[in-house]
Amino acid sequence: MSRICVNVLSVINSASNITSEIIDGVEHIVVKDVCPVIDDIVLNGGLYPADEIAKGYKSLEGKSMPYGHPKIEGQYVSASNIRAVNEYHIGAFARNVRKDADRVLMDMCVNLRYAEATDKGKEVVSRLEDMKAGKDVEPIGVSTGLGLNKATGSGTSRGKKYSWIATNQDYDHCAILLHETPAGTPQEGVGIFVNAQGDEMEIQNASLADAADCTKEGLLNKTKFYFTNASNFSFDDIQSALSSKLRAGKPADYYALPETVWPDRFIYREEQKTYQQKYLINDDCTAEFVGDRQEVVRKPTEYEIKTNGEKSPMKTMIINALKAAGKPTDGLSDDQLLVAYNEQVAADKKAKDEADEKAKKEKEEADKKDKQPAQNQEEMPAWAKALAERVDTVVNSLSANSDKEKGEKRAAVKMKFGLDDMAVNALDGAALDGLYAQCQTSTCLNGSFRQVNSNQSVSEMPE
Repeated sequence: MSRICVNVLSVINSASNITSEIIDGVEHIVVKDVCPVIDDIVLNGGLYPADEIAKGYKSLEGKSMPYGHPKIEGQYVSASNIRAVNEYHIGAFARNVRKDADRVLMDMCVNLRYAEATDKGKEVVSRLEDMKAGKDVEPIGVSTGLGLNKATGSGTSRGKKYSWIATNQDYDHCAILLHETPAGTPQEGVGIFVNAQGDEMEIQNASLADAADCTKEGLLNKTKFYFTNASNFSFDDIQSALSSKLRAGKPADYYALPETVWPDRFIYREEQKTYQQKYLINDDCTAEFVGDRQEVVRKPTEYEIKTNGEKSPMKTMIINALKAAGKPTDGLSDDQLLVAYNEQVAADKKAKDEADEKAKKEKEEADKKDKQPAQNQEEMPAWAKALAERVDTVVNSLSANSDKEKGEKRAAVKMKFGLDDMAVNALDGAALDGLYAQCQTSTCLNGSFRQVNSNQSVSEMPE
């Protein structure tokens, strides 16, 4: 049975999946959840059954991720070819290859020290860093070099027809594409691939996104998707079908339910994240998911797909408010940020209410104390009231004399030292007396010849 090589293109366009990690003591850029293939998908008329994928997907573990599909002297070759390694290897490899329900997922790891030693590696690193920073750049394509045998078989899967079955699947590499035309054009399908054993194989190219989109499979499916999708079933039937599809292949404790359902798509939550997924409802009221799910964030009245370069003013405002209150924000999801913000708003309101209540009580106490002396005074006998009035008169007289004396001293100090009114009026007690003592001058033997007021320029003679 002859073998063929199929290059399956998928796309990295989510900045949230790009992180940094130390591997073998060296910093790596890690892109998580890259999807090279999906169970029971139809590519170029061939079915990739779940059982065959389960047997072959682990062969991708540890495989090289070169800069483009390697070519030597115009011929496609295995990424393990030493000349291909020298020319195309940038220190990138596939890791943590796993199954997640009906999808194969892997992590793309790029050795920074190795990549930055080559021009091609620098370009890949620059693109990944721009994506992580949210800049508006083209997404990165990854294209798996997959060897397989064609087996006889026909039918329909995921809304698409197939005329052969992909068996004995084995991965050679997963190419990183920055500038190449997406797989699927006739020009790219021309050529021969030479595997690590030196065998020549026919090359086919396929796009994972196009294969998963049933709307691209003829007029009938387009009409079904846009006009009659799920029209024969009730809302409860559709929600039940979507729930069953979500939980298919998941552990017993997995919990995910559609939160919002439209005729062609629905929203659901999984592990603190929210996703949008397109779907089709089959004639037997079973659900089929169309294309890849997309992470979304919720606005007050709608959901917005997260793409490169987009910013949320509301999220920025919430983060700034939490930081101003001294609250941590790093690593929090959108929902956690919103909960923390609401808690802070509630705490601020509670603190303000308590402060207002305290101020109100203090004012009431002060008003009560102000009224108390007046009430006591009304209860005094006549003789006590007369005595109190005389004491007040004496105290007021002494206070007035004291104020007058301080005024004269301050006027003398002001003229002596050239101080301004603010500084002079702040003087009192020993400080005022000390400075005033320095203002005293010798007094004439005739005591009647004296300076009466420091503000007067001439002395007054008695009449």
